[in-house]
Amino acid sequence: MALILRRWAGTLLALGVVVVALIIGFFYSQGSADLWGQDRQPIAFSHQVHAGQLQINCLFCHRGANISPTASVPPVYICMMCHKSLKDKTPEIDKLLTYWNKKEPIPWVRLQRLPDFVHFTHKMHLSAGFKCTDCHGQVAQMSQTPRAATYEMGWCVRCHERNRASKDCFTCHY
Repeated sequence: MALILRRWAGTLLALGVVVVALIIGFFYSQGSADLWGQDRQPIAFSHQVHAGQLQINCLFCHRGANISPTASVPPVYICMMCHKSLKDKTPEIDKLLTYWNKKEPIPWVRLQRLPDFVHFTHKMHLSAGFKCTDCHGQVAQMSQTPRAATYEMGWCVRCHERNRASKDCFTCHY
């Protein structure tokens, strides 16, 4: 009887941990764009033009990806490295110039955010030979800023299984 009670207690404890993690994850992600309708950026940036037509490498703009845990969004000066010498002016370039002239950062809408209990690094995955398109899709064909396919644990675990990577919980939860 005691063995059955211990098993039930263990199951209930595990269920409680999962519920708490989901609740924390929900509240942690507030402030990022959790719904597709929230994806509107302050400047209509086209990956299709920059990564596609102009063939700018992802790491040129997302300079943190191969040296830090996050890919980072480009600061205004990265955009201005090219745009300050372009003669073409559009309403979107005018918006960029306004941020530059006011010395203000572009208030990009964060599209992805992981809960505090999940640790992911772009650096580790890029060092292992993954390409940005492996998770973010064919970015060079996307007119809007892409989201990753999903950040659900099962998606990550299946990728780890396919690539014979560690499935130890402490690989991502430390």
